[in-house]
Amino acid sequence: MTTAPQRFYQRFGTQGEILSLDWSRITTEKSSLGFEPRAEGLDVLFINAPIREWSFPNIMPIGHGYVGSITVMDGHRLDVLDLNAERKKPVEDAAGFIPWVEARVLEKLKQKKPDVIGLGGIITQYSWLKRIARLCKETYPDVPIVLGGGIASSMPEFMVRRMPVDIAVQEEGESTFSEVLHRLEMKISLEGLKGTAYRDPASGEVRNNGLRPSIQSRHMGLDGLPWPLRKAWPEEEVYKRNPVGHLNWQTKWINGASTDSNQYSVSMIASRGCPYAASACDYCYAAYLGKLYRLRSPKEVVDEMQFLKEQYDVTYIHFLDDLMMTNYKWALELCEELRQRKAATGFEVLWGGTCRTNIIADDVIRAKKEGRPHMLEQAHEVGMRQAGFGVESASPTILKSIDKSGQTVEKMEICIRETQRIMGYADCSFMIGSPGESKQTMQETVDFCRRVGLKPEVFFFTTAYPGTTFWQLALDKGLIGKAVTGELGPANEDVIEQYFIRLGEQGEEVRTNFSDLPDEEVIELSWWAINELGAQNKVRHPHTGEIQDRKRATVRGASKADL
Repeated sequence: MTTAPQRFYQRFGTQGEILSLDWSRITTEKSSLGFEPRAEGLDVLFINAPIREWSFPNIMPIGHGYVGSITVMDGHRLDVLDLNAERKKPVEDAAGFIPWVEARVLEKLKQKKPDVIGLGGIITQYSWLKRIARLCKETYPDVPIVLGGGIASSMPEFMVRRMPVDIAVQEEGESTFSEVLHRLEMKISLEGLKGTAYRDPASGEVRNNGLRPSIQSRHMGLDGLPWPLRKAWPEEEVYKRNPVGHLNWQTKWINGASTDSNQYSVSMIASRGCPYAASACDYCYAAYLGKLYRLRSPKEVVDEMQFLKEQYDVTYIHFLDDLMMTNYKWALELCEELRQRKAATGFEVLWGGTCRTNIIADDVIRAKKEGRPHMLEQAHEVGMRQAGFGVESASPTILKSIDKSGQTVEKMEICIRETQRIMGYADCSFMIGSPGESKQTMQETVDFCRRVGLKPEVFFFTTAYPGTTFWQLALDKGLIGKAVTGELGPANEDVIEQYFIRLGEQGEEVRTNFSDLPDEEVIELSWWAINELGAQNKVRHPHTGEIQDRKRATVRGASKADL
């Protein structure tokens, strides 16, 4: 066995292929003890910004956990300030929460000056991340700040220009962050470092070094990654005690509180990217982990599941993949691995994840011809209890306008009926306000849900996020400017930044109404559909946490008689 390279990024070739699977890595907590900090290693501080403050904190920042493992494996010293976990419960005093966050950041910085500060998250955390980055830079102007996650990948140069950060890591962070730390430690220029955008220290110019090749699938790459370093975050004390997925189906849009204090859950991922990224749904930013869809080997996934069950005594594991049950052959392999593991060790655990209606429907048809149980039937046999679908609309007009490739009303019906039969319910989300949306298209969606007996989880407003097709469309139509100024118009970087600051977690307003309907009518149509179908977000607005004191909405012209 060859000795592992000193730095993690050196384990991969030029095309994202792992050079050896024999090298040690962090998986279990015991395995992390095998990596000692080097005297010349850096002191790295990760700060996790608040998110969904209206809910109990329930998802450990998995991306932070992955690069945290890389930090330790490369011999650096890791410290964590998890502001989202430290609040412990929903924030009741929003005005008082801001100074508390600022005080905690300053307190942590003054304990010990770090060599590097790591921030990361999604675009809806823009305001928090900029606030935290400013505090860090004002306290220690010479300490480099690295920004990662979807927010950095979506508009890397913009983020470096508008935030007081020095480096933006684009897409997958493990190899790139490893090389960033190496260069910072050795005081080497970041010029040419693939996967980064950065501010040149001498000129102040923002430069983009381009993307790094994605880590390849299974044994060619992803199986060589460490597991998230969960012990550095309060997984045991906080996150596992606030359920997600199947366990908080009834309370998600209230405050996410546990309905059974004896049932614990954690989250993980089994795949990266989206198989539809090349022709991505127009509203979705699917490339934040790379444009290629890649899977971990089923054995590697089940190994981590078994560790999580044994380490944290969990009842349920929720998969955060953009699309988990997409490759039907892989899904059947996973089911077989879970069956064999149970037979060999007695291991079993409940789990849930994302699916796509056309993929499930196609396998229902395929399995019938092949004389076998289809993928959902097999998955339920080995513990799957929640299947999440981004249905978005049941109108063929809207499905075409948002480029929901492969999804048809006929396949949606096959899938949802089968999911309800097997799981007891189907976890489906919808959007309103897409191009071409009308009272007729919303009626089609409501009629479909009634026909299949579906109680949706949530109706979102179609919102333009950077990195999506709809983002450019919103700019072209002047919708970003309208969201900020109230009038259709162009959006410079000042306006775009204000949009991000006001965006919040989906916003209580129609930020980018792509339809020809007035904003007020789109809002009323949304509440009409929510109340008609008894959607889960009938009390609380998606993500903002605002309680909606709304009577049953009635929309003039929304009845069949008027259509």
